[in-house]
Amino acid sequence: MKIKLPIVIIISLISSVLLAPQSLASNFQMKEDQVQLGITGASAHVERINGNDRVWRADGAAGTVASDCNDQGVCTPVSLGGRLGFDFTVVNFPNGSKRAYFKDMDPQSQQVYSAPCLDAGCTSIGSRTAASEEMKVPTSTRAWGVPDAVLLPDGRVRIYIVESPVIGKCLEKIASYISTDGITFTKEPGWRLEGGYVDTEIIRAKANDYIMILADIGCTSSRRQQLYVTTSKDGLAFGTPQMLTGAGVEGLDPTGYEVSPNLFRIYYSQAGPNKGDQNYQVKRGTLTLTPAAAPTSSSGVSNPVKKTITCVKGKTNKKVSGIDPKCPKGFKKK
Repeated sequence: MKIKLPIVIIISLISSVLLAPQSLASNFQMKEDQVQLGITGASAHVERINGNDRVWRADGAAGTVASDCNDQGVCTPVSLGGRLGFDFTVVNFPNGSKRAYFKDMDPQSQQVYSAPCLDAGCTSIGSRTAASEEMKVPTSTRAWGVPDAVLLPDGRVRIYIVESPVIGKCLEKIASYISTDGITFTKEPGWRLEGGYVDTEIIRAKANDYIMILADIGCTSSRRQQLYVTTSKDGLAFGTPQMLTGAGVEGLDPTGYEVSPNLFRIYYSQAGPNKGDQNYQVKRGTLTLTPAAAPTSSSGVSNPVKKTITCVKGKTNKKVSGIDPKCPKGFKKK
């Protein structure tokens, strides 16, 4: 989400920040990758396609553009067919189909839509469909939008979105909408987060294991937008976000994916060095999660933690418990 804030000279992203101490806290560390992508824009979304990172983002008057970036950080433009809207994001369904979600505007209103991707790389989309009449506000409404569409473990699609029920500094809230078909959405009760957090991106969505990276709206004393991380068991109730970036560093509109277990590649935007500079540079970083250590006994030996999973076969549900529980033959993990 782009806002005009006092900007100071950007300092390179420091290597790591330990989350606030908690009894079951995990250690998140983030560092900036030493690559020069050479691409600009905000509200980015990334997908791993054919061994490259395809990065869609809104780039000023050009609207949504895309580039393919290799692991060395060399990016080349991707030709797009037609207009793709703003705040572009994609959901990949188990049947191989893809659907794009985005914000679009007319002179009176701005609204969230979706449309089927017409090719495997989602370079063009079909006819758009309004996601919900509740995801529609006047064009003049600021600090609204940046939808993040996520495929949930149970096959439903959830959209996280920034809303401003009360206009004021750091009063933005994160709402969510749910859909069984990925097309028609219903608002879920309550708020996922409050207090000026924006630009949400779910980088892990597993049963009992959600990780979200996001930004604030410049609510710290520095008045710069910072990157944060938070976790959830169900994708609805999230813990207090913990700051990832260090003092003197700003970031917004993060997007990313899990490269390997507990290792994430993150793209995000930074404003230029001059006050009011809206020439956002796209950066790349690596986020590492070190899970909390297993509880130990008085003898100092780790006690294995048992987990319970739900397995389903037709209309039959069965719970299985163990250190590494597996579903019986014929059952699938719910």
